[in-house]
Amino acid sequence: MRALPEGDDEVKEKVNNQVKRVLNQLAVIRTLGAVERRLGESLNLKAAELQDQDWASISDTLMEQVENLLTKRAASLLSAQGQIVQNLEGALSKSPRGSIDENRLVDLLLNASVGSKVAIDPRTHQRGMRRVILVNYIFYAARLIHDRPVTEITGEILQHLENTMERLETVWGKIEFERFRLSGSSMNQLDAGLQQSLRAEVGDAAFLSLQTAQPDDLSVEARTAVEKALGRRVQNQIYRHILLSVISELWVDYLTRVDALRVSVGLEAYAQRDPLVQYKGQASELFKNLLSDIRGGVISRMFLFQPRRPGGQPAERPALEGASPAAQTQVAPAQSSPKKKRKRH
Repeated sequence: MRALPEGDDEVKEKVNNQVKRVLNQLAVIRTLGAVERRLGESLNLKAAELQDQDWASISDTLMEQVENLLTKRAASLLSAQGQIVQNLEGALSKSPRGSIDENRLVDLLLNASVGSKVAIDPRTHQRGMRRVILVNYIFYAARLIHDRPVTEITGEILQHLENTMERLETVWGKIEFERFRLSGSSMNQLDAGLQQSLRAEVGDAAFLSLQTAQPDDLSVEARTAVEKALGRRVQNQIYRHILLSVISELWVDYLTRVDALRVSVGLEAYAQRDPLVQYKGQASELFKNLLSDIRGGVISRMFLFQPRRPGGQPAERPALEGASPAAQTQVAPAQSSPKKKRKRH
């Protein structure tokens, strides 16, 4: 240390070597950690053994260990007693034989890609089973569409999402119709909005014959039309709820960031910048990010919302029946607390 101010060349070289050694060790530790997190297993390598090597040797050692690990994993998973074979046998035993359609193959691929593994819970330090991904199809699928035009891929994705929305609408309609049927209501007890939608779906003549009918007495065509109208309404309500919830969540975060931006932009004057110009530019960028996050949040939740299956008890009628405001106000006192409020003097 005393020789440092004098600029001794020997001391400089030692300090330089120590700094390089520490930085090299830090880079090796981070690289090992990143590779092991991606693989989900340990490579059984120590950073201290690799820090004195050059990066070409370190890279070769890492690649060799990764290839050995993947080879052992493939041999274990693809063996006769492997987890993939067991998953496929279990899935095939629960389904009828001879049914090899596209949906069937997709289910088999999904069942084969997920397994379980013995792991130690970091909180309780007890052994347990942890769900793991055995096979990842993302990179293989990316290679299949690598040379295809972007517009073609975008069109297929949009078509797939639109087909999914139509199927979800059908599912919502069947669930809502079953709830309506269990409630014991007739068709004329539907609210005005549903009746107008049903009238536009089946026509005036057919709608008049359906008004006094019971759900169990409907024909297949009439039931399909009612399910479609119910599904469309429920799906619209779900989309509105998702949109409002996403906006409410992200709007609070947006306001927090804008408030923090006001404080940070005030320091721009010290850098000889116009705070107003900086604030407008960064606030505009924050608002664009807000709109993008809202779109992404709504789209991701649209296809993950799980329907509630009807139970054995009769469903509530207010969602389907056009109950008058007077009837609703008559029920309100019965649900209120029997205790009287004290008058404040």
